[in-house]
Amino acid sequence: MKKKYLSLAAAVMAGMMIFSGCAGKDTETAANPDSSENKLTSVVALGEFDPQISGQQIIAKEKGFFEEEGLDVDLQLLTDPSVSTTMVASGEAQFYSISNYQAINLVDKGSEVCLLAPVVNAGNTQVVVAGPELTVNSAKDLEGKKMGYTDGAGVIVAVKNMCQDLGVDYNKIQLVNLQASDMLASLESGQIDFFAAWEPWGIKAEDAGGKVLFTGTQSYLPENTGDVDYLNFMVAIDASKKFTEENPKACEAYVKAMIKATDYINSNKEQAAEIISKEINLDKETCVKIMEKNDYAVVYDDTFKTAGDELAAYMKESGLNTSLVTFDQYANTEILKAVDPALVTISE
Repeated sequence: MKKKYLSLAAAVMAGMMIFSGCAGKDTETAANPDSSENKLTSVVALGEFDPQISGQQIIAKEKGFFEEEGLDVDLQLLTDPSVSTTMVASGEAQFYSISNYQAINLVDKGSEVCLLAPVVNAGNTQVVVAGPELTVNSAKDLEGKKMGYTDGAGVIVAVKNMCQDLGVDYNKIQLVNLQASDMLASLESGQIDFFAAWEPWGIKAEDAGGKVLFTGTQSYLPENTGDVDYLNFMVAIDASKKFTEENPKACEAYVKAMIKATDYINSNKEQAAEIISKEINLDKETCVKIMEKNDYAVVYDDTFKTAGDELAAYMKESGLNTSLVTFDQYANTEILKAVDPALVTISE
């Protein structure tokens, strides 16, 4: 089945629909998927043109893993986190691939979120990159400089955590809101001095003479070089609570297909990158570099819970959220337990 890709305009228009908490336009075909035994269950899944957000979705679609589990998945890829967050809130599909940052922010804004299983830790792909003309002898040198960022992107949490860690006044950084695709040109033109984004923009900036200052899990700043804990940027499968409660078998089938895709990626990185790169219009070499930075694993563990708790606390403390979102407000471990109890290892 040919995939459909939403344009930015179409995604925003759809995102303006009232949040329903369950399936949107495909409600008739997916109203009761578990009742079907002899035909594929039709569902819509949303992701992004991004190997960490949608790498497993693309592999599951292209390798036939969804069909093996009885699902006919209409995979629709969106352009950036701000669009995907709007679409998740609108309840337009049955399944979504979203970050823990998006999930926590959505819960705070009153949207229904039900994460069925974590699939990726992409913290090392959340990058802050300086232009070739910017000399950074200390993190304090970033004060007064212009930073490109995309409103709604989780990488901003890494920037704030770095500032807190190294005594940088975040309020003295001049913020310039840009789409990620515009950041490289803005860096080269001098409109901004550095940017906070996600791969492949860090790799592209390095190729143009830029320098990575830090990521969510690695720092290259002079006063703090090495492993850091600025942002464990986790990606997970999301479905509405209503859909999950009414269609547990369909949810289990989706998770099983994603596990197969994860195993394929970890065992066939080059082949997986070739498939994914074609679907997201990215060259294979860059795609491999990005994927090597990601930790692909379908497991509900303490790392995921701790990352969510710390992120929620920071978002509340810094004013990004109005409430302290708790783990049980967005996490659903029952589906993954039904698939394989060994994949749920959260301490009581």
